Amino acid sequence: MKSSIGDDGCLYNVMIVDDEPLVRLAMHQMILWKELNMEIVAEADDGVEALAILQERNDIDILLVDIQMPKVNGIELLSSIQSVDTMKKPIPIILSAYNDFSYVREAFLLGAFDYIVKVDMDEEHILPILQKADQKLKKLAASNDVQMIGPMVEEKADPENVIAGLLTLDIQSHVMEYSRIVSEVSDWLGESNQVAVAVSITSSAEMILKQAIKQTIKQTIKTEMDSASFKHIVYCEDANDIFILLTVPQLRSKTAIRKRIHTTLLLIKTRLEQYMNVRVTMGISDIVDGKKHWQMLLNQARSLISLCFFEGYDKFFYPESEIKTCMETSGDVRTTLIAIGIEIVRLLELENELLWELEFDQYVKLLKEKVRFEVHETRLILIDFLWELSSFLSTQEVRWGGVFDHSNPFEKLKEFHTLEDTLQWIKQVCSDIYRFIHELSQKANLPYSIIEIAKEFIHQHYCEELSLSMVSKWVGVSENYFSRLFMKNVGESFIQYVTNLRIEESKRLLKKGYKIIDLSEKIGYMNSEHFSRVFKKATGVSPRAYRESLGLGAAMKIDT
Repeated sequence: MKSSIGDDGCLYNVMIVDDEPLVRLAMHQMILWKELNMEIVAEADDGVEALAILQERNDIDILLVDIQMPKVNGIELLSSIQSVDTMKKPIPIILSAYNDFSYVREAFLLGAFDYIVKVDMDEEHILPILQKADQKLKKLAASNDVQMIGPMVEEKADPENVIAGLLTLDIQSHVMEYSRIVSEVSDWLGESNQVAVAVSITSSAEMILKQAIKQTIKQTIKTEMDSASFKHIVYCEDANDIFILLTVPQLRSKTAIRKRIHTTLLLIKTRLEQYMNVRVTMGISDIVDGKKHWQMLLNQARSLISLCFFEGYDKFFYPESEIKTCMETSGDVRTTLIAIGIEIVRLLELENELLWELEFDQYVKLLKEKVRFEVHETRLILIDFLWELSSFLSTQEVRWGGVFDHSNPFEKLKEFHTLEDTLQWIKQVCSDIYRFIHELSQKANLPYSIIEIAKEFIHQHYCEELSLSMVSKWVGVSENYFSRLFMKNVGESFIQYVTNLRIEESKRLLKKGYKIIDLSEKIGYMNSEHFSRVFKKATGVSPRAYRESLGLGAAMKIDT
C-alpha cells in the first residue's frame, strides 16, 4: 500500500528518536517517505539530544520516539515538549515493546497520537499510522487557514456521536432524525457490504478508569482497520464496550468479506490481548446493503455479544452462533428457583456448610438448564436470590457493608459479564455470610488466629510472588474479609506489610554488599527499576544512596 504526494505540495518533516541505530536505519529503508510527502530530517539517540534538536529547529511535524531510552526516556521527552510553550508541538508516535504498556498509557495522556509495537515494525503496520498523521496535519493546517480568513464554518456531525445516536434512537418516534443519521453514515462509509461489530473487553477495574486505556484500545482497532482498507467508524461507549461500523466495498463475495473481516478482527483481538493483558469477545452482524439498516446491524451485534454471558470470553459470535429459543422461562421454573434460594438461605443458618453448598449446586444446575440464553431473565432470577440474602442479613442485624467491601450487591452484580463469574461471586457471598455468622462472629479468638497463620505464611513467602488473593485462600476466608481483618489486627494494609518486609530484607542484603540489579528478584520484585521506586518511596532515598550512606558505595561497581 503506497501513498501519493499530497495535492498541497507540503513536505512534512520527520524526526526519529531511538537509541538503537538499527531501528533508525530500518525506519529509513522500509518506508518510501517521499511518496508519503514526508522526509526524515533529524535523528537522536536519547531524549536530551532530541529536545535540543526540537528547540533549535522548531520545524518538526512528526516525532517517532522510543519509550525506553537512556538519560531522558520517551515519556520524559513528551512531558518536556508539553511544558515548553514556545516550541512547535510535533505529532508524537510511540515506538514500544509489549511490556511497555504502562508507559504507553502515560504517553497518551501526554498527547501521543498513536503507537507502533516494535515487533510489528513493518510497512503494513506503519503506513496507516503515518497516513493518519498526514491527515491530522492537513486538518490542522486547514483549521489554521480558516481561522486566518474568518469564522469557522459549521462542522459536520462527529461520526462517533452518530453511532451513539443509533444505539439509543427510537426510530418509530424519530423517523426524520434516523433518516438524517443513516444518510450521514452512508456518506462516510457507503452502502455496500455493511457490517456492525460489538467488542466487549474485560480488564481490571484500575484499567477501566483510565481514559488513556479507552484511547489506546480505539487506536489499536483503527490501526488494523486502516491496514485492511476498511471504511469504518469506531465508537467507544466506554473502555469495555466498543462498536464498529464498517463497509467492504471492494469485495463482492460474502465468503471473502467474512474471511477478510474475521482475519482483521482476529489481529485486533490478538494485539489487545498480548499488549494490554485484556480478554476480548466480539459479536459480528450480518452483511447487508442499503442505507437504513445500521441500527438493526448494531442491535444484532450487541445481541450477539450478550452470548458471552453464557459462553464466556475469547470468542467471536456470528449470526449463526445465536441459538434460537422459543421457550420463555415459565413461572413455575422461576418459582422453583426462588424456593431453592429460600432453602439455601435457611441452610446458611445451620452449622453444616455442606448442606447449603449442595443446595446451591442444585440451584445452579436448574438455572443453567432452564434459563439458558435468556440473559435478562437470568439476571432477574439472580436478583431475586440477592433479595433473599439481603433479608437474611437484615434478620441477623448485619448490613452488607459489615461483611463485604460493597454496600449494594445489586450494583456489584452488574460488574460481572459472564454467568460463570456471577455464580462464583454469589457462591462466595454465601460462603462469606456463612463464615461470618458461624465462625468469625462467634469465636472471638478466631480472627487473631487467622492473622497469625497469614503472617507466618507471608514471612515464609514474601520474597516470592505474593498476592492478597493467594494468602486469603491459604487461610480460608474471602479476599475482602481478609483485607479488612488484616488492617484491623495489624494496623496496616497487606501490601504495606509485605512491602515493609521486603524493604527491611533489601536493607540487610545491601549491607552484605549485594548489587541493586541482583537484589530486586531476590525480594519479590520483577525488575530493579520498580524496586528502586518502591525503596525510595518507603525510605526517602534511593537504594544506591542508602548503600553509599553505609560507606559501601566506593567499593562497589556502579549498577542500576
